[in-house]
Amino acid sequence: MIKKILNTSFLLSFFIFIFIIGKYYISEKNIILINKQRSTTAFNKSIDIEKLPLLVNDTKNIIEYKDDLEEFNKKRKKRFWEKLISNTNE
Repeated sequence: MIKKILNTSFLLSFFIFIFIIGKYYISEKNIILINKQRSTTAFNKSIDIEKLPLLVNDTKNIIEYKDDLEEFNKKRKKRFWEKLISNTNE
């Protein structure tokens, strides 16, 4: 009997806790505070972004393209069954 009372009281306290938290987060006061904080943060970030220096692009012609596949095919030894399958006369 005591176990059922304890379980019921734990369950009731859990639901009361969830109700109070939900009521606080949905309240107008909290919504106004959240919107003020978001607008202040957005304004501060826009000011900080304007202060950032613009860096010059120095990444032109850095990538060197190689045709390693053709070099590999030239160096590789042809196998007998590859010669049978190929269409070219080698």
